[in-house]
Amino acid sequence: MALMTAIEDATARFRAGEAEIASAFFSQPRPLEQHAFMLRIQVAREIRNLVEISRGELTEQVDRVDADMTRDEIVAELREHYYETRHYAMLGNLLEGITGEHLDWKVLAQERETADWAAAGRREGKLKRERAAISPLHAAAAQFNSGGGGSVAFGMIGLAGGAYEELLAETAKIILHDEMAHGEVLGGRNPLYALVTSEEDAQAALEVVRDYSALRLEGRNFQFGYPLSGERVEAIVGGDIEPIGLDALEAAYAGAIDDEEWLDRYRAAPKPLAGATVLR
Repeated sequence: MALMTAIEDATARFRAGEAEIASAFFSQPRPLEQHAFMLRIQVAREIRNLVEISRGELTEQVDRVDADMTRDEIVAELREHYYETRHYAMLGNLLEGITGEHLDWKVLAQERETADWAAAGRREGKLKRERAAISPLHAAAAQFNSGGGGSVAFGMIGLAGGAYEELLAETAKIILHDEMAHGEVLGGRNPLYALVTSEEDAQAALEVVRDYSALRLEGRNFQFGYPLSGERVEAIVGGDIEPIGLDALEAAYAGAIDDEEWLDRYRAAPKPLAGATVLR
């Protein structure tokens, strides 16, 4: 769709920016505390589905099946819960694996409501709510790059050096596969494709996508301990980076292992996990 070309291009460039942040972080050894900080924020991003299930939202949806919710819709909902929950499980295991500290998702859920390290995520949520209050088009635009299309995962694929890096690289492949499988942004599945019907719509949507994606980029740079300079981040926001297309994303997760093999490798690895990029 021609009207979406600029939006897709901007999203692909921000996607590349997030990947560059992850790649830059792992380009040199960093203190254990930085790795733990980065993983903790990422784990916190993955607990939304656990919170929803705990609140009974999934039970309510199951009760609606064959009434106002179709069987296909509940299958899709369950698939997303499965994908996101396994992201939490793998990343949580890695966090425990390098630190030796027990993780409790309920404690983490409470902390992210007020903690400084979760401020970026709260800003993203606030922007999405504000745009959603304007119109359905603005709401869809604010969600267009919501998950980043697996951008950070793309930047971690190919890591090597120790059990930590190797498991993280495999985790990244699985996450990227899952984001490609259920992400509405990809393959024209986002409702924005139907809502953008004029040049004015396209421009309004593009502004929202850029605002939200720039906020995500800043938050990612904070999460990874500012591996990119402020000048570099500004350049990326301005489009000074090669975009990452969908073909590159799909090729990157080729050969991803399944859950059972991942868990077998994790359990077999000595703890704490050894990492060539971790300074202890």
